[in-house]
This record gives sequence, structure tokens and C-alpha cells, in this order.
Amino acid sequence: MRQARQPTELEKQKLQQMTQHAIGRVALRAQMVLLSVRGKSVPEIAEIQETTDVTVYTWLDRFDEEGPDGLYDRPRSGRPPKVDTVVEEVIEEALTESPTEQDYNFTFWTIPLLTTHVKKVTEKELCQETIRNTVHSLGFRWRRPRWSVEREDPETATIMKSICQAVLSATEDTLILIEDETIFKTLPPLRQMWMKQGEQIRVPTPKENKNVYLYGVLELNSGNTFYAFHDKGRSEHTIRYLKQLQKEYAGQPILLIWDQARYHTSKAVRDWLSQQSQITVMLLPKYTAELNPIESIWRQIKKQVAANLTRSLKAIKKAVKRFFKEHQPIDLLRMAGLALDT
Repeated sequence: MRQARQPTELEKQKLQQMTQHAIGRVALRAQMVLLSVRGKSVPEIAEIQETTDVTVYTWLDRFDEEGPDGLYDRPRSGRPPKVDTVVEEVIEEALTESPTEQDYNFTFWTIPLLTTHVKKVTEKELCQETIRNTVHSLGFRWRRPRWSVEREDPETATIMKSICQAVLSATEDTLILIEDETIFKTLPPLRQMWMKQGEQIRVPTPKENKNVYLYGVLELNSGNTFYAFHDKGRSEHTIRYLKQLQKEYAGQPILLIWDQARYHTSKAVRDWLSQQSQITVMLLPKYTAELNPIESIWRQIKKQVAANLTRSLKAIKKAVKRFFKEHQPIDLLRMAGLALDT
């Protein structure tokens, strides 16, 4: 896996400063390098930054050769650009706050409003297309925001410390399994894809939106998986899956780490767990889906075999099984962020 070279401490400090204070494009390039140093693959970085693999490779190469200074634009010949660093800074600063902060009666920025704002601040009269291109070059995209619900489990640090201690102190024969579920629907999720300019591909909706739950575990040490489809995410199906785990890993002690979904913590599940000795369960903190590595595998599966194509549940199940057959355990560990290429 292509990664940036390990930066010196001074270079790392400069990269972090660049992400906070440099012009948009340069800040994004510094972020690419830091993400690579932290173990992210080129495709993962490209997806996070909404750019291409080629672009990521280019800036990793420039950093390897020239260090942080190589991430700045090189001088160009020709006519002076209409948009200088002052204009870029005005636009970037504006887009990081609400227009109401500048006493405009708008709650979000539009290209016409930015054009007016740039003229007001810099006295430069630029066309809307130039402003639009500059906004894109700074790494901004016209996208819908999402609701933000500020929830935090005050016990997160304590819980994660306990889980880490349990993992480190587990006996050699203990299987450490990370578990989660995801739902597949016949109504496919929509993701970006290539389509001819001026045309928009239409994805047909199914007559009935059926769904199925995929229960799965990832072995922390080996990357092996065990999964099963169930009709619902309910206590009885969870218990059925736990029984399948017992059969699959007969005779082996299991440390099972999962989230606090209602069908994990229900009385029925807790009672069943208390009556057996093979499986020991540890709960992740609330509101911390990002702490479960298997979530990254679910995202990759849905992107690869479910997005933008209306299929039957039978076809979806077949595609999921093929996905796991085509990926080696080390591939899954990399997807989950638990392994790096050497």
C-alpha cells in the first residue's frame, strides 16, 4: 500500500499548522499526507477528500521528495490570475461561517452572494463562474448538511480502557470477536457514479421495500469472519446468531465486543448470556459507532454490492457471500483499519 514517508517531528508540526492556516487546497494536501501517515490507504483518502487516487498519489510523491513545502503551488507563468490569495482567503473565511456573521440576511452562502461579498471586501469585480471555480478549487462542494445531535457517553474513556485491558489480558486460546449488524434493503442506497454529462441515471424503485439483517463478527487477530442473515434485528434473532457462534467456535472461549443496540442489551439476551460460559460480552460506549471497526466493512460492502442497483434480497445475499469469498482476511482487516500494508 502506497503511503507517505514518516515525517520528522518538525515536518509533522508544519503539516498540522498547514491544515489549520494554509489556503484551502494546500490544507487539503497536508491532510492527505497526515491521513496517509496514520495508515489510511490512497482510495480511503481519495474518498474522504472527494478527489481521485491520482491526485492523492501526486501530493504524497511531492511530500516524499520535497517535504511540506512541496505541497504549495509552484509559480506559474503567463497572465496574472484574476483570483489571488487575498480573494481565496476572503472566500474561504466566508464559507467557514454563516452569512449572518457578515450582516447579510441569508443563512447560507450562494455563488451570487459570495460574488457580492468579494467585491465588497476586495473591490474586485469577478464573474460568478470565476467565484464558482475558486470555491471548487478550495475544496468546497455543494452538498446537503446533516442534522447534528450532540450526544456523548460520559463513560467512554472508562469503557474503552476496560475493553483494552480485557483484550490485552485475554488468554492465547480466547477468540476476540467484534460484532455488528447492518441492514440491506431492496430499495438501494444511492451513491455517486459516472454518468454522461447532461443526463442523470434513474434507479428504479422496487414494488416493495423488503429488508434483511446481516449479523457478522470479525476476528481481531486473524481477520476471519462469520456472518449470517436474519429477518430482523431482534432479541430472538440475536440469540439465534449467538447459538450459531457457539456452534462455529465450539470449545473456544469468546470475548465478544459489540454496541449497545436494544437487541444486544435486552433482558432476553442478557438472560441467555448468563446461562452459558463460552461467550463473555463487553459493550462499546453509547453513540460511538465509529469505534466499531466492522462498520467500515459494512460501508464497503454496501458501496460495492448494493448501491445504485435495484435487486432482490436473494441477489443481495448472493453478492454479499461473493464479497466475503473474494476478500482475504487481511483485506478485511485493512478495510476495518486494523492492519497496514508492509
